[in-house]
Amino acid sequence: MPKLCLAIALPILAFIVVGSPLASAADEISGAPSTIVARQGEAVVTLEDVDAFAAGIPEAQRGGFFNSPTRIENAILGMLMQKQLAAEARKLGLDKDPVVQTQVRRAEDEALSKARMQRFREDLKLPDFNGLAQEEYIAHKRDYVARGKLVVKHVLIGTKDRSEAEAMKIAETVEKEARSRPDQFEALVEKYSDDPSKSANHGEMEDAGDASKYVPEFAAASAKLSKPGEISPIVKTEYGFHVIKLVERTPDKPRTFAEVKPEIVARLRNEYIEKQARTHTDTLRNLPLDANADLVASLRTRYDNAAASANTKPAQQKP
Repeated sequence: MPKLCLAIALPILAFIVVGSPLASAADEISGAPSTIVARQGEAVVTLEDVDAFAAGIPEAQRGGFFNSPTRIENAILGMLMQKQLAAEARKLGLDKDPVVQTQVRRAEDEALSKARMQRFREDLKLPDFNGLAQEEYIAHKRDYVARGKLVVKHVLIGTKDRSEAEAMKIAETVEKEARSRPDQFEALVEKYSDDPSKSANHGEMEDAGDASKYVPEFAAASAKLSKPGEISPIVKTEYGFHVIKLVERTPDKPRTFAEVKPEIVARLRNEYIEKQARTHTDTLRNLPLDANADLVASLRTRYDNAAASANTKPAQQKP
């Protein structure tokens, strides 16, 4: 089947599946709706195949994955190709090859181990997280706040093209001028700042106390400022020296337990399930181990030797 835009491909696939006697004969007899998604040659992809494919995608990402026509098309075509190649392999007897059989068993073990852990998580008896969530909220109220606005302007004296001593001297001049005329701070930004974004933001930085957005030294210095117009001491970061002025600050607002309860419950639930899963796998991992030390040691060179012997086979003599 040629690669098509799915908006065109899906109607064609629907015609092939629904209109084909081979696709619908069994269903007509049983009265069941067809689960065949697509057919190519002798290969058939069913909804069960797609469900198995989807199970390999993290649950939180499945919706996003299948919300793309291109990804759906590529997934279906990939499964069809895999089935066609597998059918050819069976006709050639490759499914009887000991190495292939071992690989099949490994794939089966992997699928079963994932299914086991999924069932383990589903079968867990969960505690009442509502009470635990309230205890968590009371013990860590400081963590559950809506952060207020923290807006600053800054002048950056970079050290990329000058020495630290030269940069510090300029920063001292900027700090002195800023303290004497804080209302003229924007002019200092335009005159001195090496921040390449100043042409767009004129030195203004929002959420300045957020260490996930800014380097820690800059965020910490900004967070210490309390009154609009206040000028920070000179702050050194990996980019150079900063002089910071507070533009706007509003206080943090505590969030109520009702507001944060769903996220606390979800987090506690996930942490509990994953802890129990780790405990289970650790129990299995810590069972007595009996290993063949000689065979384990031989693995260090087993595959290098195989490659070496393959490369040192004598060349066939010319007739």
